[in-house]
Amino acid sequence: MDMHVSFFAQPCGVLSIEDERFTFRYLDEYVASAGQPISVCMPVRDQIYTDRVVFPFFENLLPEGEIRTLLAARLKTSDNSFARLLDATGGDVAGALSISAAPFTESIHTKTAAHIETPPLSKEALGQLLQLIETTPFLSAPGSPLRLSLAGVQRKLPIILADSGICAPDSRLSTHIVKPPSPRFADLVENEYLCMRTARRAGINVPDVTLVPFVNSGGEEYDCYVVRRYDRRGAGPDVERVHQEDLCQILSIPSSRKYVGDGGPGFPELFASTRQYTRPAAIYQNELIRRMLFNQVIGNNDAHGKNFSFLHSGGNLTLAPAYDLMCTAIYADLNQEFAMPFGGAIRMSELNDKAVEQFSKDTGIALRRQSRELIHFLDKLLEAFAVEADLLERECYPQTTTLIAEMDRLVRHNHGRVKALFTQ
Repeated sequence: MDMHVSFFAQPCGVLSIEDERFTFRYLDEYVASAGQPISVCMPVRDQIYTDRVVFPFFENLLPEGEIRTLLAARLKTSDNSFARLLDATGGDVAGALSISAAPFTESIHTKTAAHIETPPLSKEALGQLLQLIETTPFLSAPGSPLRLSLAGVQRKLPIILADSGICAPDSRLSTHIVKPPSPRFADLVENEYLCMRTARRAGINVPDVTLVPFVNSGGEEYDCYVVRRYDRRGAGPDVERVHQEDLCQILSIPSSRKYVGDGGPGFPELFASTRQYTRPAAIYQNELIRRMLFNQVIGNNDAHGKNFSFLHSGGNLTLAPAYDLMCTAIYADLNQEFAMPFGGAIRMSELNDKAVEQFSKDTGIALRRQSRELIHFLDKLLEAFAVEADLLERECYPQTTTLIAEMDRLVRHNHGRVKALFTQ
């Protein structure tokens, strides 16, 4: 099956999927015009790219795990029917690509369609929408005209956030992502909101986040988490795509191997890719060091290869804002091991001088030489958490009291342990 691929709304190539094997070739006219590559793994040239690099790049655009299975069931296909899945959801994926079995027209997710506005959702209508995505990922019912998708295993929905409020996805480009409360993990919405706000106050680059109230089917009011898409720019009729690739796409690793334990990328690969593709690399390496320490202190053990992305900018890559920052360590039934080992250490209790030395050997990053700056950052992080935790408790009292108390104990403990690595 041949799929038409557009890049920034311009036809750029053909993705062919036969017997679950992927190939990709740029259009002759796109090569002649010296267009931008869709991936660092696929420079613009007259050649056929094979499954080894093509499959991981496009497969990583799809949701994972249970959501992919549920999506496939709604489309009455199998979860490895990639052509069907991409055709159904490829109109508004991460980055600047659009994918369809039919040639694109200017009316599909372009500025022309951005002038078509739908009314904002009431709290009750938003609640109905969030309930619907529990069984209908991305509102992908058979025959639905919506064509959008996001990678990951958490239920979420791309939406449009306008001055008037949240609007359901339509023919316009989405601008934000909404995540509903989790029935399994208490206070997950407030957890991520607090971590992202703390990261920003500590000096880490993150997208804008907010909490938006909705009313569920029982008439109860809760908050959902809304984050601005960093791969979109502008507002209203002027929304534009920004192209991005996550670390797994850059390294041609499928989403099933996003964890180091499954053969996925770790800190050595992350820092090596940053040095290879970003300019100025030193600035982005320093940002990554702070994100790594932030995740350790905040208790985010799920910072895997797909949680680090890069934006295409002027022929080079820049580090995308941090996202999916949350404290996973407070949930006992989640894996308590680091998604990316730190110099061989896979748990907080294993962080020691030997792990720091091994990390430096593995990555070429001499952490000890930055001790003063890193200690300053760690203390700033702790202060930022205290301020944001106080603000959240005032905003969401009393339901966040338990969450904040648990996170406060954990963050203070982790802060002391990580800081000790640089004070000896």
